Amino acid sequence: MTSRPNPIYIGIVVLCSLLACAGTQATTHQHESNIVELVRQSELILRGTVTNVTDGIDDRGVPYTEVTLHVSDAIRGEVGSTYTFRQFGLLKPRSMGNGLVNVMVTPAGWPTYRKGEENILFLNKHAKWTGLQTTVGLTHGQFKVSMGGAANQADNHGLFAHITVDSNLLEESDRRVMNTEKGAVNTKAFVSLVRKMVDGRWVELGSMRNEQH
Repeated sequence: MTSRPNPIYIGIVVLCSLLACAGTQATTHQHESNIVELVRQSELILRGTVTNVTDGIDDRGVPYTEVTLHVSDAIRGEVGSTYTFRQFGLLKPRSMGNGLVNVMVTPAGWPTYRKGEENILFLNKHAKWTGLQTTVGLTHGQFKVSMGGAANQADNHGLFAHITVDSNLLEESDRRVMNTEKGAVNTKAFVSLVRKMVDGRWVELGSMRNEQH
């Protein structure tokens, strides 16, 4: 009879792999999370309101936080009026019922979600083995929307840095957004710019690209 792997061990392996990957990207590509990279790497770009946040442990022992979004705008990808995805990590430590406590919560520096908040999310493809999904560049690819505009956890620092773009493609509202060095951007103008990038395939065609160094 084949023994089943220890669920806690599986979770630790997954966590270490994900953190190693994220850490490598953060240290080797300083401007990897600008708007060009967010659009280039995203499978879905969604705007919507969080309607539910729960957590659990799947049948392979992988801890997750499950987020359900009421989608108001699918900027890239075809989804319904709601979209649900799972990100690695629990909301808080969980008793396993056997005297052990699973402490594999969402790692520091990863996106967090609250019911009722509005987000613009640049989402990666689902991980092949776990099916988990998170934002491109982690918190760099999660923009929380408020009356003040849209901003990621880095306060949009570097979002429009190191970029070359065909100026003929830009309207005045696009220029104002791209001139932002730090701070929230007008949500409507930001969404409009991202939609133009996606629909016009600016990144794929090289009309907007990272500067060559």
